[in-house]
Amino acid sequence: MGRFDWDLNSKTLEHTGIGDNLQSITQLPYIIFCSGMSRSASFWSYETCQTLERLRTPENKIDCGYLNEADKFADAYVSTKMRSGYNALIYFSHVINKRALRMILCGIAKNVYTYRDPRDSIASIMRKEGCKYGPAFDFVHSSLLLFDLFAADQYSLLLPFPETLKDPLGTTAKIADYLDHDLSRKRIEIVHLKTQRLTIDRRNEQRRKSAYSALDIEIIDHGLEVLEGEPTDAPGVNNPWRYSALNKNQYADATKRLRNWLIKMNFPTSPVPPWEKN
Repeated sequence: MGRFDWDLNSKTLEHTGIGDNLQSITQLPYIIFCSGMSRSASFWSYETCQTLERLRTPENKIDCGYLNEADKFADAYVSTKMRSGYNALIYFSHVINKRALRMILCGIAKNVYTYRDPRDSIASIMRKEGCKYGPAFDFVHSSLLLFDLFAADQYSLLLPFPETLKDPLGTTAKIADYLDHDLSRKRIEIVHLKTQRLTIDRRNEQRRKSAYSALDIEIIDHGLEVLEGEPTDAPGVNNPWRYSALNKNQYADATKRLRNWLIKMNFPTSPVPPWEKN
């Protein structure tokens, strides 16, 4: 499917729920949603999509942003931007709104969905957001429902978190191909390095805000060791924080309640936490 070769017949528009509001549009923008499970490199995928799009589209013809999951006006916002003369729309959200979901499932919009072991995601949300186990579990569980929808359609790109960590360059190439780019390996490497730099800068800024001393800030400002060392989230790496927010009872509970999904996706199903096995 080409960049703007969307089927704009009335049946397709009616199916998306956008119907008469967009009948006057003769050429839809290239629409990309970056969704995915929380703490699964979804924001990295969003930065990668933006960096790729800027290779072919002027900055003033791209609209990007975060769609707040709780914002009841998100649907209206997207609809307005679709008719505002942009060539590309790129939005990041963990919970896709209804109109966006319809557009993804019928092929009007692209969708990059990242995922990981949901127990990792729950632990990371609890640690990062200070969230209790119950709400964190519910949030991640809702992401799994979306995953199942996207896995059943033919339009979404599903990216497992371990693969992204192990081969970010290869994952960048997959995203580029999915978004209809025809790039040399050299151009892919440039995009990859730029998104690595963006990620490091963002993480370091977050760390600076939580630093306790000038020494902490000095260490953080070096930052580049993230590029050279093993990612702290890498599977098999002994991460002191990876499950630190989950106690063993919560881990066992999540494993029990998510067992069918874990089996389907070939994730470990032992109720015994990894830190208890050593």
